[in-house]
Amino acid sequence: MFKRAFRNYFKSNKCQKEDLEKYRKPCPSFEFRNAMDFARQTLEYEETNYDKILILDYMINVIKLDLQYDLLTTILYSEEYFSKQVGLAFPIYYYDEQGNQFETYPDDGERRKVDLSKDCVLVLSWNRNRLRNSIKNIYKNKFEYHSSNHLAYYFTRIDVCYAYNGTHSISSGVGHKKGFIEAVECDVSKLFDHVYSDGISWYNIHNNSELTIISDFRIAILYELAKIKYNLENSN
Repeated sequence: MFKRAFRNYFKSNKCQKEDLEKYRKPCPSFEFRNAMDFARQTLEYEETNYDKILILDYMINVIKLDLQYDLLTTILYSEEYFSKQVGLAFPIYYYDEQGNQFETYPDDGERRKVDLSKDCVLVLSWNRNRLRNSIKNIYKNKFEYHSSNHLAYYFTRIDVCYAYNGTHSISSGVGHKKGFIEAVECDVSKLFDHVYSDGISWYNIHNNSELTIISDFRIAILYELAKIKYNLENSN
C-alpha cells in the first residue's frame, strides 16, 4: 500500500521515482511545488499583507541560508574532484510581449558593496589546496578585495550575491566573516512580468517557451517568493 501510494504520487510530477534514487535525493519539482504551496497557504490564511510579507521574508531568508551553506560545504562533503558547478542564476536574456530581447546581466550595471560577513553570497570552491591556503591566509590577514579577480553579480529583490571568480578567497571570507567585494547589480524585478519558473526551467510568460534550465530549484523559489512579495507591496 505504501509503495502504491508513492507510485501514484510520482506519476503526477516531472521527477519520476527512478530519478530519486530510492527516495534519497530531493526532486526539484517536488521541493519547488511544496514551497510554493506553503506560500499559497500563507496568502490564503493570513489576513494582513504585513503578516503575509513577514512569513515570506522568513521563507526567503532561511532558503538563502540553506543554499549559501550548501554551496560552501560542497567541497567538504564531496570527493576531491567533484563535478558540481554553479550555473548562472537567471536566464541571460528575457523577452517582453512584443518579443523584444533584454539582457539580465548588464555590462554597465551599478556596482554594489557586498559584506561577506552579513550578505548572502553564493560561492562554490572547487580546489582543496587553494581553499586550505586561502582559509589560513584570510584568518591571519585581512581580506584583500581585487576588482580584477573578485567578480560577482548582486540580484536585487532576492538580495543574493553570486560570485563566479575568486571563489576560494571569497569562500574563506564568508566563512571567517571578513571583508567585502563589489558586485554588478541586476534588477530582478525587471523579469517579473516576463519570466516564470516551475523549479526546473525558466519560461517566457508570454508564450510559455523554455528559456533555460535552472541551476538550483531554490533560486526559482526565491524568485517566485520575491515576485509575490513585490506584488503585495505594490498592491492597492
